[in-house]
Amino acid sequence: MPVAQFTVNLLPGATELLAQQQSEMPQKNDLCGAFWVTLGLRTLGGLSVAQDDVGHEAWTVLSAVPDPTSLPPGESGRTDYVRSLPRIDDPAISGTSAHGLVRAVEELAGDSLTTLALSGTWTAANVGLLISGLGAIDVPCIVTINSATKHLWGASPRPTVVLNHLLTGEADGPPPDWDVGHFIGVLGWIDGPGGMLIICADTYPGLGWRGIHVQRPADIAVSLNRPDWQSDGGILIMLPRASAHEAKELAKTLGLTEGIWDNGTPMVDPTTLEPWQP
Repeated sequence: MPVAQFTVNLLPGATELLAQQQSEMPQKNDLCGAFWVTLGLRTLGGLSVAQDDVGHEAWTVLSAVPDPTSLPPGESGRTDYVRSLPRIDDPAISGTSAHGLVRAVEELAGDSLTTLALSGTWTAANVGLLISGLGAIDVPCIVTINSATKHLWGASPRPTVVLNHLLTGEADGPPPDWDVGHFIGVLGWIDGPGGMLIICADTYPGLGWRGIHVQRPADIAVSLNRPDWQSDGGILIMLPRASAHEAKELAKTLGLTEGIWDNGTPMVDPTTLEPWQP
């Protein structure tokens, strides 16, 4: 019987992202998207920014009333804000819009970085090929998945489950830990003879192995399509502006659309506190 081999592949810049993620966790409440843009601006742009700085430029809205269900089990939340951000009574729509995150990169990074927002019909194939294709481009990037977490594996599958999936592609993981719209980072992927797993980085240390867990591309695809939600999901890719063309061509070959999706969170103009529509 031949020896089974597994290949662990990290995206360019993943080690620097991992170091920042480990030191910055947990995210501040309602700032999961801002968390990843903050880490991207630090690792790719060399900027000294806080989550609140990104939230301010992204026109984030905080929940006026704490909502324990917005946190994964065992997490108490983080409220040590250093900037004043608008608040909204409905916790279901608090947070940061995808439009806002793109705006924050434009405002804070200038011409050095850009954000490619991808939407469309997601499948296991195009999720996997997008991640592996970005690895082949070999340009440091920050990949963030805007998932509905109810469609993902729980963050702590047994090792036998992970191995069975990589060997046979047939294993089922644990039920999801929570049920929210959430921005999750990507570090790379694992290839096995029976399947592929995406290596994810999260914003809370209590999820997985100190914020690291693996997900099947098929589950990520469902979490992006959000078949039972009124809002959409998508993937953001932060990278040097000079390298954006290759990533755009990759997305085009996979049938993905370059465009910002509506994740159900409004942008609130901080000068008027009125919703802003793109």
